[in-house]
Amino acid sequence: MAFTLLGPATAGAQDCNRSCLKQHLDAYLNAVASHNPASGKLWAGFRQTENAVVIPLGEGLWKSVTALGSVQRQYFDPAQGQAGYYGTVMMGSEEAVVALRLKVQKREATEAEWFIARKSDPGSRDSENRNTPFDLDQLRATLPAPRVVPKSERMSRELMQAVVNSYFDGITNHDGRLVQGHPGCTRYENGFPTFGGAMSPQSDVGNDGKGDCRTQTSPNSFGVATVAIRNFYILDEEAQVVMAEALFIRVAGDDRRRNHFTEVFHLDHGKIRDIHAAFHYPQDNVAVPNWPPYFDGLFPLPAKYR
Repeated sequence: MAFTLLGPATAGAQDCNRSCLKQHLDAYLNAVASHNPASGKLWAGFRQTENAVVIPLGEGLWKSVTALGSVQRQYFDPAQGQAGYYGTVMMGSEEAVVALRLKVQKREATEAEWFIARKSDPGSRDSENRNTPFDLDQLRATLPAPRVVPKSERMSRELMQAVVNSYFDGITNHDGRLVQGHPGCTRYENGFPTFGGAMSPQSDVGNDGKGDCRTQTSPNSFGVATVAIRNFYILDEEAQVVMAEALFIRVAGDDRRRNHFTEVFHLDHGKIRDIHAAFHYPQDNVAVPNWPPYFDGLFPLPAKYR
């Protein structure tokens, strides 16, 4: 899938401003937590996926979520008619890390795409008896507070997207020099820190020999052939936050499953300051992300499933 620059705003998206999007996001989240789809202001053709699987109305999270969790952040993009949620939800006594893309058109919620991570979820390799990276305490301590960035310090939508895309380019091309990040920029996966380790001299890009969000880009560390999809679904100009969905396609011979994720990028003075991800490792026979226009090119079944 080729990288696509920003296009015209979605038809009908501009009729719902930040306040309108917040009302819809709150109504939808409350409807999920109360197991009541009828109160969610949903379109008749509403469609929802959970970790790339289409869920019938009233099933999945509609049954399992009992409350919103201890971490709640909301982001808004009126130009695209979309609201984003990053944080946690309660599933009984279990607290899960989630990200959500909610589409609003003509004052109704039309799409919901969930990324869900639980502490007990398996890791990326079937051959390892390890769970997915997960650390709620770190997430609570490190996710930046809501903010309104002064207009004089805001980047344009186009520049916000380009800065975040440089991070994906750094991973795809295995070159941290491409990443537009501040020295010491952080990255957390389901709250788990993935930075700060010692770097070899040839890999250090200017953080006193320690890894940061720019430096874990080698084939051996991520095992990534390309970062596909690159769906920049929230460009929150007021908060200078980008929520982007992507998919790691593994290098040949790597036995790790694909990694499907949303990452929340906080941008500061033209560069990435921190990244927080919510992700899952889909099985090989699952179509990802299961939303147009990304069906094609990402789901040729591996030979063992044909």
